[in-house]
Amino acid sequence: MAVPGVRRSIMLLVSSMSAGGRSVRLGPRIVRILRGGGWEVAVRLTTPGDDPAAIAGEVAPASFVAALGGDGYLGAVARGCHESDAVFVPMPGGRGNDLCRALGIGTDPLVRARSLAPQGLSSAAPQADSSDWLASRIRPLDGMWVRSREGVRLALGVVSIGLDARANILANESSLTSGPLAYGYGAFAALASHQPTDVVATVDGHERNMGGWIASVSNSGRFGGGITLVESSDMSDGVLEVCHVGPIPVSRALPVLARVVAGRAKAHPAIEVEKARAVSFAAPAGIVAMADGDHIASIPFTVEVAPGVVSVLV
Repeated sequence: MAVPGVRRSIMLLVSSMSAGGRSVRLGPRIVRILRGGGWEVAVRLTTPGDDPAAIAGEVAPASFVAALGGDGYLGAVARGCHESDAVFVPMPGGRGNDLCRALGIGTDPLVRARSLAPQGLSSAAPQADSSDWLASRIRPLDGMWVRSREGVRLALGVVSIGLDARANILANESSLTSGPLAYGYGAFAALASHQPTDVVATVDGHERNMGGWIASVSNSGRFGGGITLVESSDMSDGVLEVCHVGPIPVSRALPVLARVVAGRAKAHPAIEVEKARAVSFAAPAGIVAMADGDHIASIPFTVEVAPGVVSVLV
């Protein structure tokens, strides 16, 4: 007679706001898939009044905490998992899903759930004990500590203050449900209102002007629903990448922007990329920074690499 495996437990946090309620609609199916594989699933639907970081921060160490929502929501849950030393389990539930793209998880939450389901029982892996499978799929994930007068936030993708940030804001305001389409619309609409200006920044102790069209600090290199801004970004190498396009004329900026939206940013010489561990933005005060699809800070603020800030199950 077969001896049943030990059922693992996982907490699933579901965003009520991401992608117009997509996570809420898919949540019950995901729970059924996970439970069908043997997982003990505790579900928490979070509303705008809840703090997903605080919820994830209160679980027991080494627990599994899954987050179903957009990139900003996943970043908040990752911050909580950092505080509690839980294992972060990202699930794509937003418009862009750039973190899950960067980690190789993909953009379909049902496919993600099916890949996790067989590991709900400790002896369920087909070729080896599922503990070995889990150990091989858990890895350290870097992040970025963003420190400003608004507090300390954890970002996982790209922190932007230039045209890319303005495009993100306009994409969020649009009714488009596709991340790439929304960002493409936002990027070209932003051209009508963006005015390149001097930006005082310090990169690893060296002051420089990061004014112009694009100014960002990257951990994953992905944003805008699949756009690869910095191909060399590695989410576990302990360093960040600074991406900058200076104040070139609009006639030259257009082809650069087109390449960025098409995911071919590396092919244009006007795009400068350098590695860094800490970047501070001092002026002009009040310029909004976006990260993981959401407002994260306003100048002045500092971005610092957070090596291995959380363990992630991919």
